[in-house]
Amino acid sequence: MLLIALLLVPTACFLLLPFIPSAFGQGTGGIGFAPFRTAYQGYVLTALVNSMWVGLAASAAALVIAVGLAWLCERVRIAGAGVWRLGVWLLLLLPTYLSALGIEYLLAPRGVIAEATGWYPATLDHLFVGPAGVVLVLSLRGVAFAYFAVADVVRSMGSDLADAARVHGLPRWRTVMVQVGSLTPALLAGFVLVFAETVSDFGVASTLAADAHFPVITYTIFTFTAAIPIDFPAAAAISWSLIGVFAAVLVLQRYILGNRNFSARVGSSSSSSGRTVSARGRQVAALATGAFFTVALIGPVLGIVGSSLLGGTASSGGAVAAANSSGLTFAAYRALFDTPGVLSPVWLSLQLGLAGATLAVAIGLVINLWNQYRGRARAAALIDIGLVAVIGLPSIVLAAGFVFFYNLPAVYNALPVYNTQWLLLVGYVVGFSPLAVRMLHGPLAQAGRSLYDAGRVHGFIALRAWTKAVLPLIWRSLVSVWLFLVAVIMFELPLSEVLHAPSGEPLAVAVAVQFKSQIATGTALTVVAIAAMIAVLGAVNGLVWAAGMLHRRQRARQEAAVDSLVAGLTTVNTTP
Repeated sequence: MLLIALLLVPTACFLLLPFIPSAFGQGTGGIGFAPFRTAYQGYVLTALVNSMWVGLAASAAALVIAVGLAWLCERVRIAGAGVWRLGVWLLLLLPTYLSALGIEYLLAPRGVIAEATGWYPATLDHLFVGPAGVVLVLSLRGVAFAYFAVADVVRSMGSDLADAARVHGLPRWRTVMVQVGSLTPALLAGFVLVFAETVSDFGVASTLAADAHFPVITYTIFTFTAAIPIDFPAAAAISWSLIGVFAAVLVLQRYILGNRNFSARVGSSSSSSGRTVSARGRQVAALATGAFFTVALIGPVLGIVGSSLLGGTASSGGAVAAANSSGLTFAAYRALFDTPGVLSPVWLSLQLGLAGATLAVAIGLVINLWNQYRGRARAAALIDIGLVAVIGLPSIVLAAGFVFFYNLPAVYNALPVYNTQWLLLVGYVVGFSPLAVRMLHGPLAQAGRSLYDAGRVHGFIALRAWTKAVLPLIWRSLVSVWLFLVAVIMFELPLSEVLHAPSGEPLAVAVAVQFKSQIATGTALTVVAIAAMIAVLGAVNGLVWAAGMLHRRQRARQEAAVDSLVAGLTTVNTTP
């Protein structure tokens, strides 16, 4: 109920605003559609059309790449498949705005490639700073979402369809297409997920698209909430377009699937173990996979790290205007540590990330436990549907709803969190709690409740039965989800941009500000933040490893004591 009050009430009030603006002190008159007529004209319609075709193009490209990558890693079993899976996880942790800026500074006239080789890739640079670059960055990030949507299905696919296709004499490419056809539900799920993430993305919209003067719908919503005077009714009216598009895509997905049967396994058929390919085929597959991760991961990282060592500034359009002519320099890093307050965004975002992730995981755990041990089936289903809908809600709409709702005089007098960091923390917790619920559902469902019931039968209270019987099975999953949310919250941009207090800028906002004037300082700040996050990951994983070693040693001592006791009893029983 607390999550519903914190999330649904502000969002519902914001979405009702364009219909009854007078009820919230934003205009006069009764129920009407005046904000819609005011908002949907000119560049707003252009931005909406741009977001639609960019979302379709990026989703299609991401889906094709993800299916190919999943097929190589799960069916062909190329060398280094574990490394490629780790690379997909790293794609999830790399925000789109960092990826866009990293590639932009790699290709810029005074960027990393130009300074290192003396060659300026003008064609690539001009092509990237435009719609093509927007599609590229969004599709690279979308590969991670699409991969996890199809990888498990590809891995568990049976061999019946392939065997039947070969028996009927189909060529190899037709056999592959028959198998891919059975992946239609997973493909549609991946497409819808990538499309929702792409259209609602704010990172590329506020960096690369803004530099290229390419309007998209999420940045248009932000301009209405950040302009003076603020036009909340128009922003809410535009937000309805995103909700309508997502609803239409979901209806289309349901219509395509219908009642068709996409089963790819018959009877007790086991999953295919993957076919053997020639050495040349494995080399080509490894080369293609390496090229993808070079563009998606290594390129942006080189751009960020390299630009922090070149000492570049930025022109009015955001492009690299000048660089250090004497080669590499650590001046930007020295300025970070010598100037008071420059590193404060890193510590602020790290603190907010730790607190927000802890509260989000706690809420996710409580909701899952209630659904599994106390909830009724109908209530659990309603909660699950509501959380899925919340995950699909764009962050910029959630942030705008928070700003509008907590700025209302009645709400502010009762809960004065507007223009404070508490509002940003609440936004993080509410925005990422549904994700924590979904991520923790699998581990808890796999653990089951039989051990919990056994503990209750033996006289333990509910809390002790759960902590003794279930928690040891899922605590590693809890830590993994917590670390993932810490990293995501630390680099979160849309919520941070809209909800942060004037008293202190979080990391994403500070980096965006630095990128507009001092590129080297902004990229150096990013490198320091990534290093801090890696230190947190290393420290926590070290503690997890130490706890596991301690547990194994304690269990070994207990087993040795039991074996010694059994041996002693055996000796007593066999003595005349």
